[in-house]
Amino acid sequence: MPTIEIVSINSTKIGLSQTDFDISIIEENKLISHRSLFYDLLLEQNGVIVHIGNPDLKDDKEGGFYAGAIVDWDFEPGDIIIPEYDDNDPTYNRGANQQFRFKFLKQYKSDIDKLLKIALDNSPIKKVYFLTDYQFGPENGKIEIIYTITDLWTQHDNEGLGLNTLYEIYGR
Repeated sequence: MPTIEIVSINSTKIGLSQTDFDISIIEENKLISHRSLFYDLLLEQNGVIVHIGNPDLKDDKEGGFYAGAIVDWDFEPGDIIIPEYDDNDPTYNRGANQQFRFKFLKQYKSDIDKLLKIALDNSPIKKVYFLTDYQFGPENGKIEIIYTITDLWTQHDNEGLGLNTLYEIYGR
């Protein structure tokens, strides 16, 4: 299941309340992702991380925490490239070339937007990371500078967002 997280860079506390959201959230002031794809990058930063999870996890945040139920799994703008294993091919990369894009289900988009805006407002340098980590997505993580929350939603609506991608977003 995918991990979806928002990082408010250089924030010390955001002060979110679970009752304000339909999705489940966990706010922590130590930048440790629930998965490891962007671990090294997060170690170099300070701030608050918000883990985003399925609505049914609001009351159970101690077990597995993931966001598969807020993703529109029927969305895929192109073919997923699944590499064929070849013992004789030394360049075999176990799926690093997959294309895997997603959209949020419509009923959760406003919660994600609200979290992004709160995280950006609380960042003293007006910078947030929006990151995803999915074990069945591309093996290699990607970093994209997307500039504004509006730009993120434009990309989301037009072509979807990339799994195993960290988006840098800035306030203006």
